[in-house]
Amino acid sequence: MGGLLDKANATKEAVIEDEPAPVVIAKSEAAKAPSDNPGVLVGGNGTGSPDTATKMSLAGWVIILVGAILSLQGGAWGFAVVAVVVVLGVGAIVQADRIRGSINQVKLGASVVVALLIATTPYAAVMLIPTNASMAISEVELNEDTNELSFKVRGTMSSVDVSIEADGVEMWTDSGDVGNDMKKFKVPLADFFAGNGEDYAGSEAVEYVIKGVGSNGQEGEIKIPTRFTTREAQNAGVRIAELHDSNDADEYLGISMEILVGLLGPNEDAEDGGGFSAVGLRPMSADYQVQVTVSGGETWTESLITVDGDMATWAPQSGGTGSGSTAGWFGLTGSGTDNNGVYYLEKSEFYKNAGCYTFTVDITNTLGDQSVYTSEFSWNIDLKAGNGENSEPKGEGVGITC
Repeated sequence: MGGLLDKANATKEAVIEDEPAPVVIAKSEAAKAPSDNPGVLVGGNGTGSPDTATKMSLAGWVIILVGAILSLQGGAWGFAVVAVVVVLGVGAIVQADRIRGSINQVKLGASVVVALLIATTPYAAVMLIPTNASMAISEVELNEDTNELSFKVRGTMSSVDVSIEADGVEMWTDSGDVGNDMKKFKVPLADFFAGNGEDYAGSEAVEYVIKGVGSNGQEGEIKIPTRFTTREAQNAGVRIAELHDSNDADEYLGISMEILVGLLGPNEDAEDGGGFSAVGLRPMSADYQVQVTVSGGETWTESLITVDGDMATWAPQSGGTGSGSTAGWFGLTGSGTDNNGVYYLEKSEFYKNAGCYTFTVDITNTLGDQSVYTSEFSWNIDLKAGNGENSEPKGEGVGITC
């Protein structure tokens, strides 16, 4: 029995002694050992990680897109942005391909070209488009109540300087910050008015231009409509007619009067019989006062007439309220009314004897230098009453001009 056990143990020891000893590699050496398979990365995310290359490529494109937006500023600032974009953005794209280890020349070249186009096209557009293309002066309006002109400046500038010129002469200036790409300006007409924008025939007399210069160097301008700057009445017309007593045709009560104020042609004048050559005038809006005086006998003056825009108002001497549109002829109220409610100037207020009577219209403008324009027209007037029982002739009423 003992012999068998000894033999078995001997066999076991022989087997153990035949096994090779384990190989132990130091930790420092293991880290340096190269991989048998170059396609397998060792140690997780190494220097050549695809994630890093992708991030760098995306960063390059982000730089290019942001630079394209900023380059819209134009000028030296825009050029500096484009230069930085070319260096950083395009450089990042190139470096990303290098990290990947294999550079596709065609693909990389196409990417660089696209990047350059994105970065430089906005800058080129700003520099090539006329400087006034991104500034707009618009919505020119006139407030008749406040006599203020308003307009808006739109653009990408941070501030703007504006001016108004009359026939090339600077009359008014201002400046302001541009918020949300818009700035509204208001200016009283009196601050820049230098004469009517158009004459009696509607032709341009004075050219008014609004100009703007932005903080980014861009410019814009717009003409002010002539109807906004035709603000000075300069002429008047008068027409009159004798008025008979409705109960006695041989008796004159007085005369009725109408006036026309605004701008009239130089050839318009009084006509025989109390008429006037002009039948109308170009509509205009202005602020002024009108005083009408009748002289040649007893001097008489109508109540002061105030014109606001195209509406004339005054306080009649006979009471109530007088009004009329200056767009055409309007009647004066005189000193009384007949049985039919017709306003007229009573004979006793101005008439003495048959002779030449003058009708004077003084227009005082409240804008600009408050110039006064005077128009005068005269007629021979004979308002002598007739008498059927004797041979005394009746007056001829309103006769020829004198």
